[in-house]
Amino acid sequence: MKIFHLTFNKEADGDWYIDFPGYPFAHHNLMMVAGANHLCAYVANMEGHPDKACVDVTLDSHLIEGRQPIVTMERTNKGYGATYNCIGASGRVPVINWNGKDIEITTAWLCPVTLLVLFKYPKKINLYIPQ
Repeated sequence: MKIFHLTFNKEADGDWYIDFPGYPFAHHNLMMVAGANHLCAYVANMEGHPDKACVDVTLDSHLIEGRQPIVTMERTNKGYGATYNCIGASGRVPVINWNGKDIEITTAWLCPVTLLVLFKYPKKINLYIPQ
């Protein structure tokens, strides 16, 4: 089973980007949008780092033994990118305080950069806080 170790940074412009050293195209393609930005803020809040979110990721039915994902993302469709439903631990929808109001993170869209990071749009993505 492959475990992906991913880092996301909140940059000076206030937007979240995946840390992808050597990415050969425009930096703005690495921006997290459409719910993925809210997931980054959710993880960063859990980790106590407002500008950095680190996750261990497994795909599909592969789970890390003895650990529970903080969020499971289940693909709903593909097209240009892929949309995922987000389910938090114990089946709850993750909630983040975003600019003074609570936002439920029900879905997240992942852009085609996902294919360079995870090599596919998996049916399921499991997010863990690194140990």
